[in-house]
Amino acid sequence: MESKFVQAGPVRLQYFEQGHGPNTLVLVHGYASSAAIWRYTLENLSEGRFRVIVLNNRGAGESDRASSDGQFNEKDYLVETFADDLFNATEALGLEGYTLVGHSMGGATVTRFALEHQDRIKGLVLMNPAPLMGRALPDGWEKELRESLQAPKPPVRDMGFNAAHVTEDFKQAVMADISRNPVERFIGGRRSMAELKLRDRLDEINVPTLVIGGDRDTTVGINNILAEFQALPKSNRHLHIYHDIGHSPNVEVGDSVAALLGDFSVLAGSLDLQSAR
Repeated sequence: MESKFVQAGPVRLQYFEQGHGPNTLVLVHGYASSAAIWRYTLENLSEGRFRVIVLNNRGAGESDRASSDGQFNEKDYLVETFADDLFNATEALGLEGYTLVGHSMGGATVTRFALEHQDRIKGLVLMNPAPLMGRALPDGWEKELRESLQAPKPPVRDMGFNAAHVTEDFKQAVMADISRNPVERFIGGRRSMAELKLRDRLDEINVPTLVIGGDRDTTVGINNILAEFQALPKSNRHLHIYHDIGHSPNVEVGDSVAALLGDFSVLAGSLDLQSAR
């Protein structure tokens, strides 16, 4: 896909666009990864049925890494900041009535977005979202993280790399993006996720919302994934749990995730039309 750029308020963000269908999906990646993480989902989405926008958050890919003053700051990489960037980007692109999808930290980002701007979307998908009530960080976590970033290769969590179909060039593309991350993104993002207090507000979301998880996710934990689902209004919540899948279904079972997102996007659109009547 062709690399494009959009001015999202104070930062210029890289994005990729695929397809020309009537249903629009906006995909948001997680903590240390980039738009590259969506490859196996994208290749299974029909270009005739879906228009897909895949953003690189600030600090990822070729998106801006620093503030407008040229300085790196941990506050540039908070969930709240990413959600503001997402709003600015989608508004600049003229998007409305789309299905918004977030993976991992991206799940927290799109939740924050939906709580402020759910009038802009027709559906919301939380895929293995970062725990929306946060969690305590262990003593010495920042020193340990900084030391790990000095290693020859950046630290890797469960990104689905062990799936049989995953190629070396995919791994290299994802890892190349991770290796370019500023340390402030690692530190700021980790601190921001620890301080989340969004679960108690999920009952404010009134658009159809799909929670996706893997029962072998040890990064956020199946207990947290189910807690987010249970906190949503019963009238518009949907759940899909993959058996024997970890933190990155979009990599491990990208074909299934593509089908699931496609079906949900169409469903959300039909529900939106019904409510409009």
